[in-house]
Amino acid sequence: MHGLIFVTWEKYLAARFQGDIISRYRARLDGIIPSPLLADRVYNDAALLAAVSAASDITHVPADTLLREYGYYFITNALTRHRCAYLLSQTNNGLDLLLAMHDAHEQMSRLPDGLTPPLFKYRRSPHDPDALIVVYDSERRLCSVLWGAIEGTAAYYGERVQVNEVRCMNRGHPVCEFEVKFFAIPGRSDVPQQDEQHRLSQQQFADLVLSILPKEEGMTLGELQEFLRMRGVSQQQQRPALILQALLHLHYAGLVASTANRPGDDFINRRYWRVPTSG
Repeated sequence: MHGLIFVTWEKYLAARFQGDIISRYRARLDGIIPSPLLADRVYNDAALLAAVSAASDITHVPADTLLREYGYYFITNALTRHRCAYLLSQTNNGLDLLLAMHDAHEQMSRLPDGLTPPLFKYRRSPHDPDALIVVYDSERRLCSVLWGAIEGTAAYYGERVQVNEVRCMNRGHPVCEFEVKFFAIPGRSDVPQQDEQHRLSQQQFADLVLSILPKEEGMTLGELQEFLRMRGVSQQQQRPALILQALLHLHYAGLVASTANRPGDDFINRRYWRVPTSG
């Protein structure tokens, strides 16, 4: 499971609970979950399931409640918004993002890190042409996270959403099915606003970086910086921080892989390459 899940899970717990709960939680998981957690690493699924169980035992909050709250938090917190900016910049409302999740998860599954994100299927509701049926099928059975994420998606775009789980694997069904309908809220002013020119500039630069990267072997950050210099890009765009930001945004869209999870990897020698988008 992607490290971003683990990092934002702990951020959610820290924001949700006060007192010594977090220290007790971390003590319970000592030796089970590595420290420090890194958003660009991949961790074992079993570690997250142990973390959820421990948090539920300590807080006396049902696991499904924690997971649904976390799904909402995952979509709306600043770290996810920053890391997933390339994807978010291409969506304008909750339905857009929900549909984009399928392609993003499918692309993430092509990374060489052994990730197995849940893949969704969609169909129109037979009862309401404006509603969407989202089919979730994963051995993890973390459908509560998806439920919360759908609610968080609506909140992020300043919308209202109606969610009804009509089938659930945890109730014996072969898959989970959610009937989802988004509603615009007239006069809502807290919809996320972006500087359109800045957003477009970020996306164009990320696309440039993607076009330069090889399909295999990979380039280091320093090599990529030199290649950009030879292409005549501005000194501003040659800054390592800006290049790294583009690489991260592309990675969280499943478009760029790296050696981050290989033994002996270090930041200076880390290599990046383009991930196939089909096949």
